[in-house]
Amino acid sequence: MDVIQECMNMIAYGGEAKSLALLAIQQAREKNFEESKESLRKCDEALLKSHQAHTNLLVQEAQGQELTITIFMLHAADHLGSAETIRALADEMILLHKEIKK
Repeated sequence: MDVIQECMNMIAYGGEAKSLALLAIQQAREKNFEESKESLRKCDEALLKSHQAHTNLLVQEAQGQELTITIFMLHAADHLGSAETIRALADEMILLHKEIKK
């Protein structure tokens, strides 16, 4: 398993998840709650793929393969972490938009 490829997957899917979560918030602001729900579903799929890449790296290390920590790896982990945070905040913001739009 290629470490660089796994990091790229974390970055790409994490970035996709962030974009979809932000889109879901925008859709909720425009009262398009069904579209917003679908964007969050797609966001969760992207997050799952990013998490899988992260898990693959953890498994490699757990199996004794020495992984050198690089700025690239930290960048990938940052993308995943920020995507998770934005996803959680998206839920709260969408709920607020639903309450305001009542």
